[in-house]
Amino acid sequence: MSFRLAYIAAGAAGMYCGSCIHDNTLARALIRRGIDVALVPTYTPIRTDEEDVSEDRVFFGGINVYLQHKSALFRHTPWLFDRLLDRPGLLNRLGKLSSSTSPEDLGGLTVSMLEGKAGPQAKELDKLIHWLREFRPDIVQLT
Repeated sequence: MSFRLAYIAAGAAGMYCGSCIHDNTLARALIRRGIDVALVPTYTPIRTDEEDVSEDRVFFGGINVYLQHKSALFRHTPWLFDRLLDRPGLLNRLGKLSSSTSPEDLGGLTVSMLEGKAGPQAKELDKLIHWLREFRPDIVQLT
């Protein structure tokens, strides 16, 4: 029995991350068993110490999520513009330069993400839904 799996995982902001390594290892093993797996990074690219099997696209790119949270202007930019800010190389470079984020700054952003389609990142959710409709997975795994 063959099926398609969309494995959605948070990236590591340019650091090696146990969760990223785990997700990548599991996705790679499933691919080797003939399962059609798309390891879908969110926020930043996956970083691993082995062959990276993740998609070359990042959803809910950290730069876009932040800008859309801070300014309504960025909630209406064209998707093509957003793709420039979601480029894995850019996200990796900025991830290495950024300092740690305070819990106070992350609190409001976390709450706004939970608002889904009613929140500031509705456009990002629309992009992921559009991609999922094209990929047509049988299973969506969120980690």
